[in-house]
Amino acid sequence: MMRPLALAALLMTLLLAACQAPASSEPPAAPEPIVLPEPDPAPEPEPEPEPEPDPAPENIPPNAAGLRLTVLAHPFQYASVTVGGLSYFALEDLAQALSGTVSALGTVITLAWPEGELQIEARSGAWFWGTDAGELPGPVYRSGQLHFAPVALLEEVFGLDSCTDAEGTMAYYYPAVSWEIPEGYTVPVLMYHGVSDDTWGYAELFVSPSELDKQLAYLRDNGFTPIWFSDLCRVDEIEKPVLLTFDDGYRDNYEELFPLLQAYDMKATIFVITENLGVNPNFMTWEQAREMAQSGLVAIESHTVTHAYLDTLTEEEQRRELTDSRERILAEIGIPSQVLCFPSGRYNQNTLSLMEGQYEIGLLMSSGVYVTGADPFRIPRWYVSRYTSLGGFQSMVN
Repeated sequence: MMRPLALAALLMTLLLAACQAPASSEPPAAPEPIVLPEPDPAPEPEPEPEPEPDPAPENIPPNAAGLRLTVLAHPFQYASVTVGGLSYFALEDLAQALSGTVSALGTVITLAWPEGELQIEARSGAWFWGTDAGELPGPVYRSGQLHFAPVALLEEVFGLDSCTDAEGTMAYYYPAVSWEIPEGYTVPVLMYHGVSDDTWGYAELFVSPSELDKQLAYLRDNGFTPIWFSDLCRVDEIEKPVLLTFDDGYRDNYEELFPLLQAYDMKATIFVITENLGVNPNFMTWEQAREMAQSGLVAIESHTVTHAYLDTLTEEEQRRELTDSRERILAEIGIPSQVLCFPSGRYNQNTLSLMEGQYEIGLLMSSGVYVTGADPFRIPRWYVSRYTSLGGFQSMVN
Protein backbone atom coordinates (compact mmCIF):
# COMPACT_ATOMS: atom_id res chain seq x y z
CA MET A 1 0.00 0.00 0.00
CA MET A 2 1.18 3.45 -0.99
CA ARG A 3 1.82 5.72 1.88
CA PRO A 4 -0.13 8.97 2.07
CA LEU A 5 2.89 11.14 1.62
CA ALA A 6 3.88 9.37 -1.57
CA LEU A 7 0.30 9.67 -2.90
CA ALA A 8 0.30 13.42 -2.37
CA ALA A 9 3.61 13.78 -4.22
CA LEU A 10 2.23 11.85 -7.19
CA LEU A 11 -0.84 14.02 -7.47
CA MET A 12 1.26 17.18 -7.38
CA THR A 13 3.48 15.86 -10.20
CA LEU A 14 0.47 15.11 -12.43
CA LEU A 15 -1.00 18.58 -11.85
CA LEU A 16 2.22 20.39 -12.81
CA ALA A 17 2.44 18.32 -16.02
CA ALA A 18 -1.03 19.35 -17.06
CA CYS A 19 -0.30 23.06 -16.58
CA GLN A 20 2.79 22.88 -18.82
CA ALA A 21 1.04 21.19 -21.83
CA PRO A 22 1.28 23.29 -25.11
CA ALA A 23 -1.84 25.40 -26.08
CA SER A 24 -3.84 24.45 -29.23
CA SER A 25 -2.95 26.53 -32.36
CA GLU A 26 -6.63 26.82 -33.58
CA PRO A 27 -8.70 29.78 -32.28
CA PRO A 28 -11.81 28.93 -30.37
CA ALA A 29 -15.02 28.68 -32.43
CA ALA A 30 -17.19 31.81 -32.51
CA PRO A 31 -20.37 31.44 -30.53
CA GLU A 32 -23.57 30.75 -32.47
CA PRO A 33 -25.70 33.98 -32.86
CA ILE A 34 -28.95 34.05 -30.99
CA VAL A 35 -31.81 34.38 -33.46
CA LEU A 36 -35.01 35.82 -32.00
CA PRO A 37 -38.29 34.70 -33.59
CA GLU A 38 -40.06 37.27 -35.81
CA PRO A 39 -43.06 38.81 -33.99
CA ASP A 40 -46.50 37.90 -35.34
CA PRO A 41 -47.85 40.64 -37.67
CA ALA A 42 -50.41 42.98 -36.08
CA PRO A 43 -53.96 41.95 -37.08
CA GLU A 44 -55.72 44.16 -39.66
CA PRO A 45 -58.31 46.38 -37.90
CA GLU A 46 -61.89 45.31 -38.43
CA PRO A 47 -63.78 47.80 -40.67
CA GLU A 48 -66.12 50.07 -38.75
CA PRO A 49 -69.69 48.94 -39.30
CA GLU A 50 -72.04 51.36 -41.03
CA PRO A 51 -73.80 53.36 -38.33
CA GLU A 52 -77.34 52.20 -37.84
CA PRO A 53 -80.00 54.88 -37.65
CA ASP A 54 -81.26 55.67 -34.22
CA PRO A 55 -83.69 53.01 -33.12
CA ALA A 56 -87.29 53.87 -33.75
CA PRO A 57 -88.74 55.69 -30.80
CA GLU A 58 -91.19 53.39 -29.11
CA ASN A 59 -94.48 54.25 -27.53
CA ILE A 60 -94.74 57.82 -28.80
CA PRO A 61 -97.96 58.75 -27.04
CA PRO A 62 -100.77 60.51 -28.89
CA ASN A 63 -100.78 64.24 -28.22
CA ALA A 64 -97.17 64.16 -27.05
CA ALA A 65 -95.58 67.48 -26.21
CA GLY A 66 -95.06 69.41 -29.42
CA LEU A 67 -96.89 71.63 -31.85
CA ARG A 68 -100.28 70.57 -33.02
CA LEU A 69 -100.47 70.51 -36.81
CA THR A 70 -103.14 71.42 -39.32
CA VAL A 71 -102.36 70.54 -42.93
CA LEU A 72 -104.50 71.55 -45.91
CA ALA A 73 -107.27 72.55 -43.47
CA HIS A 74 -107.19 69.09 -41.81
CA PRO A 75 -106.27 69.00 -38.08
CA PHE A 76 -103.80 66.17 -37.38
CA GLN A 77 -104.67 63.65 -34.69
CA TYR A 78 -101.11 63.47 -33.36
CA ALA A 79 -98.89 66.31 -32.28
CA SER A 80 -95.39 66.66 -33.71
CA VAL A 81 -92.54 64.91 -31.86
CA THR A 82 -88.82 65.64 -31.80
CA VAL A 83 -86.32 62.95 -32.80
CA GLY A 84 -82.64 63.73 -33.21
CA GLY A 85 -83.35 67.45 -33.10
CA LEU A 86 -85.86 67.26 -35.98
CA SER A 87 -89.61 67.69 -35.84
CA TYR A 88 -91.61 64.66 -37.00
CA PHE A 89 -95.27 64.04 -37.83
CA ALA A 90 -97.34 60.89 -38.38
CA LEU A 91 -97.61 59.99 -42.06
CA GLU A 92 -101.00 58.47 -41.33
CA ASP A 93 -102.29 61.97 -40.49
CA LEU A 94 -101.13 63.27 -43.87
CA ALA A 95 -102.70 60.28 -45.60
CA GLN A 96 -106.02 61.13 -44.00
CA ALA A 97 -105.73 64.75 -45.15
CA LEU A 98 -105.05 63.52 -48.71
CA SER A 99 -107.72 60.80 -48.59
CA GLY A 100 -104.92 58.27 -49.01
CA THR A 101 -103.20 55.34 -47.31
CA VAL A 102 -99.82 54.42 -45.82
CA SER A 103 -98.25 50.98 -46.35
CA ALA A 104 -94.85 49.44 -45.63
CA LEU A 105 -92.89 46.77 -47.52
CA GLY A 106 -89.58 46.10 -45.84
CA THR A 107 -87.94 49.47 -45.30
CA VAL A 108 -89.94 51.20 -48.05
CA ILE A 109 -92.89 53.30 -46.88
CA THR A 110 -95.52 54.19 -49.49
CA LEU A 111 -97.96 57.08 -49.18
CA ALA A 112 -100.62 56.70 -51.86
CA TRP A 113 -103.46 59.13 -52.56
CA PRO A 114 -105.71 59.76 -55.58
CA GLU A 115 -103.30 62.22 -57.22
CA GLY A 116 -100.05 60.36 -56.70
CA GLU A 117 -97.77 57.95 -54.84
CA LEU A 118 -94.76 58.86 -52.73
CA GLN A 119 -92.19 56.26 -51.67
CA ILE A 120 -89.70 56.82 -48.85
CA GLU A 121 -86.75 54.58 -47.99
CA ALA A 122 -87.08 54.51 -44.20
CA ARG A 123 -83.39 54.22 -43.26
CA SER A 124 -81.94 56.80 -45.64
CA GLY A 125 -84.89 59.16 -45.96
CA ALA A 126 -84.62 59.02 -49.77
CA TRP A 127 -87.96 59.75 -51.43
CA PHE A 128 -89.35 59.17 -54.92
CA TRP A 129 -92.44 60.78 -56.41
CA GLY A 130 -92.90 60.13 -60.11
CA THR A 131 -89.81 61.53 -61.81
CA ASP A 132 -88.89 63.65 -58.79
CA ALA A 133 -86.55 62.41 -56.06
CA GLY A 134 -84.65 63.74 -53.08
CA GLU A 135 -83.60 62.99 -49.54
CA LEU A 136 -85.15 64.02 -46.24
CA PRO A 137 -82.94 65.32 -43.41
CA GLY A 138 -83.69 62.21 -41.36
CA PRO A 139 -85.05 58.66 -41.55
CA VAL A 140 -88.61 57.53 -41.12
CA TYR A 141 -89.35 56.08 -37.68
CA ARG A 142 -91.99 53.67 -36.63
CA SER A 143 -93.92 53.58 -33.40
CA GLY A 144 -96.58 50.93 -33.13
CA GLN A 145 -98.70 51.21 -36.27
CA LEU A 146 -97.59 54.77 -37.03
CA HIS A 147 -94.78 56.02 -39.28
CA PHE A 148 -93.16 59.33 -38.37
CA ALA A 149 -91.52 61.42 -41.11
CA PRO A 150 -89.62 64.71 -40.82
CA VAL A 151 -91.81 67.80 -41.09
CA ALA A 152 -89.49 68.89 -43.91
CA LEU A 153 -91.50 66.49 -46.09
CA LEU A 154 -94.43 68.92 -46.00
CA GLU A 155 -92.29 71.83 -47.12
CA GLU A 156 -89.66 70.34 -49.43
CA VAL A 157 -91.73 67.66 -51.15
CA PHE A 158 -95.32 68.89 -51.00
CA GLY A 159 -94.37 72.57 -51.32
CA LEU A 160 -96.47 73.78 -48.39
CA ASP A 161 -96.02 77.05 -46.59
CA SER A 162 -96.63 77.40 -42.85
CA CYS A 163 -97.32 79.79 -40.03
CA THR A 164 -97.91 79.50 -36.30
CA ASP A 165 -100.82 80.84 -34.31
CA ALA A 166 -100.44 83.75 -31.88
CA GLU A 167 -99.90 81.39 -28.92
CA GLY A 168 -97.23 79.40 -30.75
CA THR A 169 -98.95 76.07 -30.05
CA MET A 170 -100.37 75.25 -33.49
CA ALA A 171 -98.59 75.11 -36.84
CA TYR A 172 -100.64 75.46 -40.02
CA TYR A 173 -99.46 74.11 -43.38
CA TYR A 174 -101.14 75.22 -46.61
CA PRO A 175 -100.23 75.55 -50.29
CA ALA A 176 -97.51 78.10 -50.86
CA VAL A 177 -98.66 81.01 -53.00
CA SER A 178 -96.65 83.37 -55.15
CA TRP A 179 -98.05 86.87 -55.38
CA GLU A 180 -95.84 87.73 -58.32
CA ILE A 181 -98.74 88.21 -60.73
CA PRO A 182 -98.09 88.52 -64.49
CA GLU A 183 -99.23 91.93 -65.70
CA GLY A 184 -101.64 92.93 -68.43
CA TYR A 185 -104.23 90.14 -68.20
CA THR A 186 -107.94 90.95 -67.97
CA VAL A 187 -109.74 88.94 -65.29
CA PRO A 188 -113.47 89.51 -64.68
CA VAL A 189 -114.20 89.62 -60.92
CA LEU A 190 -117.87 88.96 -60.13
CA MET A 191 -119.47 90.01 -56.82
CA TYR A 192 -122.35 87.95 -55.45
CA HIS A 193 -123.93 87.73 -51.98
CA GLY A 194 -126.75 85.24 -51.35
CA VAL A 195 -127.97 82.37 -53.53
CA SER A 196 -131.58 81.65 -52.67
CA ASP A 197 -135.22 82.14 -53.62
CA ASP A 198 -136.02 82.53 -49.92
CA THR A 199 -134.92 86.16 -49.69
CA TRP A 200 -134.71 88.39 -46.64
CA GLY A 201 -133.39 91.90 -46.17
CA TYR A 202 -132.42 93.26 -49.58
CA ALA A 203 -133.92 90.87 -52.12
CA GLU A 204 -131.58 92.04 -54.89
CA LEU A 205 -128.64 90.50 -53.02
CA PHE A 206 -129.97 86.99 -53.57
CA VAL A 207 -129.34 85.46 -56.98
CA SER A 208 -131.81 82.69 -57.79
CA PRO A 209 -130.15 79.23 -57.75
CA SER A 210 -131.67 78.54 -61.17
CA GLU A 211 -130.07 81.70 -62.59
CA LEU A 212 -126.71 80.87 -61.06
CA ASP A 213 -126.99 77.44 -62.63
CA LYS A 214 -127.40 79.08 -66.04
CA GLN A 215 -124.46 81.40 -65.40
CA LEU A 216 -122.15 78.55 -64.42
CA ALA A 217 -123.29 76.58 -67.45
CA TYR A 218 -122.42 79.55 -69.65
CA LEU A 219 -118.93 79.73 -68.13
CA ARG A 220 -118.40 76.01 -68.70
CA ASP A 221 -119.74 76.00 -72.24
CA ASN A 222 -117.66 79.00 -73.27
CA GLY A 223 -114.30 77.89 -71.94
CA PHE A 224 -114.05 80.04 -68.79
CA THR A 225 -112.06 78.80 -65.81
CA PRO A 226 -113.16 80.05 -62.36
CA ILE A 227 -110.06 80.54 -60.20
CA TRP A 228 -109.03 81.76 -56.73
CA PHE A 229 -106.95 84.86 -56.12
CA SER A 230 -104.07 82.55 -55.22
CA ASP A 231 -104.17 81.30 -58.82
CA LEU A 232 -103.41 84.74 -60.28
CA CYS A 233 -99.69 83.91 -60.24
CA ARG A 234 -100.33 81.61 -63.22
CA VAL A 235 -102.96 83.71 -64.95
CA ASP A 236 -100.79 83.69 -68.08
CA GLU A 237 -101.44 79.93 -68.34
CA ILE A 238 -105.25 80.22 -68.18
CA GLU A 239 -107.05 81.16 -71.38
CA LYS A 240 -110.24 82.66 -69.89
CA PRO A 241 -109.99 83.12 -66.11
CA VAL A 242 -112.83 84.49 -64.00
CA LEU A 243 -113.16 85.12 -60.26
CA LEU A 244 -116.47 84.29 -58.52
CA THR A 245 -116.73 86.06 -55.14
CA PHE A 246 -119.53 85.87 -52.55
CA ASP A 247 -119.72 88.39 -49.71
CA ASP A 248 -120.80 87.87 -46.09
CA GLY A 249 -120.98 84.07 -45.73
CA TYR A 250 -124.71 83.41 -45.77
CA ARG A 251 -126.08 79.95 -44.94
CA ASP A 252 -127.37 79.56 -48.49
CA ASN A 253 -123.77 79.66 -49.73
CA TYR A 254 -123.48 76.20 -48.20
CA GLU A 255 -126.97 74.97 -48.98
CA GLU A 256 -127.41 76.31 -52.53
CA LEU A 257 -124.08 77.55 -53.89
CA PHE A 258 -121.86 74.69 -52.75
CA PRO A 259 -123.85 71.93 -54.51
CA LEU A 260 -123.72 73.93 -57.75
CA LEU A 261 -119.95 74.38 -57.46
CA GLN A 262 -119.62 70.65 -56.93
CA ALA A 263 -121.83 69.86 -59.90
CA TYR A 264 -119.76 72.09 -62.21
CA ASP A 265 -116.42 71.47 -60.45
CA MET A 266 -115.79 75.22 -60.21
CA LYS A 267 -113.96 77.38 -57.69
CA ALA A 268 -115.36 80.33 -55.74
CA THR A 269 -114.22 82.64 -52.94
CA ILE A 270 -116.46 83.41 -49.94
CA PHE A 271 -115.69 86.46 -47.78
CA VAL A 272 -117.01 85.82 -44.27
CA ILE A 273 -117.98 88.17 -41.45
CA THR A 274 -116.28 86.10 -38.78
CA GLU A 275 -118.41 87.07 -35.76
CA ASN A 276 -121.59 85.90 -37.53
CA LEU A 277 -120.57 82.35 -38.40
CA GLY A 278 -122.17 79.81 -36.12
CA VAL A 279 -124.04 82.57 -34.26
CA ASN A 280 -126.45 84.24 -36.67
CA PRO A 281 -128.88 81.65 -38.14
CA ASN A 282 -128.76 83.40 -41.50
CA PHE A 283 -125.06 82.64 -41.79
CA MET A 284 -123.16 79.39 -42.29
CA THR A 285 -121.36 77.62 -39.45
CA TRP A 286 -117.61 77.15 -39.19
CA GLU A 287 -118.14 73.43 -39.72
CA GLN A 288 -119.80 74.16 -43.05
CA ALA A 289 -117.05 76.60 -43.99
CA ARG A 290 -114.44 73.95 -43.20
CA GLU A 291 -116.23 71.36 -45.31
CA MET A 292 -116.28 73.72 -48.29
CA ALA A 293 -112.62 74.65 -47.82
CA GLN A 294 -111.59 70.99 -47.61
CA SER A 295 -113.45 70.25 -50.85
CA GLY A 296 -110.84 72.17 -52.83
CA LEU A 297 -113.54 74.32 -54.42
CA VAL A 298 -113.98 77.17 -51.93
CA ALA A 299 -111.50 79.67 -50.52
CA ILE A 300 -112.57 81.32 -47.25
CA GLU A 301 -111.33 84.91 -46.97
CA SER A 302 -111.89 87.93 -44.70
CA HIS A 303 -114.79 90.38 -44.73
CA THR A 304 -113.65 91.67 -41.29
CA VAL A 305 -115.07 90.77 -37.88
CA THR A 306 -118.21 92.92 -37.76
CA HIS A 307 -118.65 94.38 -41.29
CA ALA A 308 -118.10 97.89 -39.91
CA TYR A 309 -117.30 100.76 -42.27
CA LEU A 310 -113.52 100.78 -41.92
CA ASP A 311 -113.13 104.45 -42.83
CA THR A 312 -115.16 105.40 -39.72
CA LEU A 313 -112.98 103.45 -37.26
CA THR A 314 -109.84 104.40 -35.35
CA GLU A 315 -106.59 102.81 -36.39
CA GLU A 316 -106.72 100.42 -33.42
CA GLU A 317 -110.32 99.44 -34.19
CA GLN A 318 -109.37 98.75 -37.79
CA ARG A 319 -106.43 96.65 -36.65
CA ARG A 320 -108.77 94.44 -34.64
CA GLU A 321 -111.15 94.08 -37.61
CA LEU A 322 -108.35 93.03 -39.95
CA THR A 323 -106.14 91.00 -37.63
CA ASP A 324 -108.78 89.23 -35.54
CA SER A 325 -110.74 88.09 -38.60
CA ARG A 326 -107.56 86.72 -40.18
CA GLU A 327 -106.63 84.89 -36.97
CA ARG A 328 -110.10 83.42 -36.62
CA ILE A 329 -110.10 82.12 -40.18
CA LEU A 330 -106.65 80.62 -39.57
CA ALA A 331 -107.84 78.89 -36.40
CA GLU A 332 -111.07 77.58 -37.90
CA ILE A 333 -110.06 76.78 -41.48
CA GLY A 334 -106.32 76.19 -41.14
CA ILE A 335 -105.37 78.61 -43.92
CA PRO A 336 -104.72 82.31 -43.26
CA SER A 337 -106.78 84.81 -45.21
CA GLN A 338 -104.67 86.80 -47.64
CA VAL A 339 -107.51 88.60 -49.40
CA LEU A 340 -109.61 91.30 -47.71
CA CYS A 341 -113.00 92.45 -48.99
CA PHE A 342 -113.72 95.98 -47.74
CA PRO A 343 -117.23 96.11 -46.17
CA SER A 344 -119.37 98.17 -48.54
CA GLY A 345 -116.12 98.96 -50.37
CA ARG A 346 -115.10 101.56 -47.75
CA TYR A 347 -111.54 102.05 -46.50
CA ASN A 348 -108.96 104.78 -45.87
CA GLN A 349 -105.22 105.16 -45.74
CA ASN A 350 -105.03 103.49 -42.33
CA THR A 351 -106.72 100.46 -43.84
CA LEU A 352 -104.15 100.20 -46.60
CA SER A 353 -101.27 100.61 -44.15
CA LEU A 354 -102.63 97.92 -41.82
CA MET A 355 -103.02 95.50 -44.71
CA GLU A 356 -99.28 95.51 -45.34
CA GLY A 357 -97.77 92.27 -44.06
CA GLN A 358 -101.19 90.65 -43.58
CA TYR A 359 -103.08 90.77 -46.87
CA GLU A 360 -102.03 90.63 -50.51
CA ILE A 361 -105.32 91.65 -52.16
CA GLY A 362 -108.03 94.21 -51.36
CA LEU A 363 -111.44 94.22 -53.08
CA LEU A 364 -113.76 97.12 -53.87
CA MET A 365 -117.45 97.07 -54.73
CA SER A 366 -117.21 99.41 -57.71
CA SER A 367 -117.88 98.05 -61.17
CA GLY A 368 -114.95 97.90 -63.51
CA VAL A 369 -112.49 95.70 -65.33
CA TYR A 370 -109.58 94.23 -63.39
CA VAL A 371 -106.35 94.11 -65.35
CA THR A 372 -103.46 92.43 -63.55
CA GLY A 373 -100.69 94.82 -62.64
CA ALA A 374 -103.14 97.39 -61.24
CA ASP A 375 -103.09 98.30 -57.53
CA PRO A 376 -103.72 94.93 -55.79
CA PHE A 377 -105.41 96.69 -52.83
CA ARG A 378 -108.07 98.30 -55.05
CA ILE A 379 -109.42 95.58 -57.32
CA PRO A 380 -112.85 96.39 -58.85
CA ARG A 381 -115.71 93.89 -59.26
CA TRP A 382 -118.88 93.52 -61.32
CA TYR A 383 -122.03 93.27 -59.17
CA VAL A 384 -124.29 90.34 -60.03
CA SER A 385 -127.74 90.88 -58.48
CA ARG A 386 -131.00 88.97 -58.49
CA TYR A 387 -132.07 91.07 -61.44
CA THR A 388 -128.98 90.57 -63.61
CA SER A 389 -130.03 88.92 -66.86
CA LEU A 390 -128.00 86.20 -68.54
CA GLY A 391 -127.17 88.72 -71.27
CA GLY A 392 -125.91 91.18 -68.67
CA PHE A 393 -123.85 88.43 -67.08
CA GLN A 394 -122.30 87.56 -70.43
CA SER A 395 -121.33 91.21 -70.94
CA MET A 396 -119.56 91.27 -67.56
CA VAL A 397 -117.41 88.20 -68.20
CA ASN A 398 -116.65 89.16 -71.80
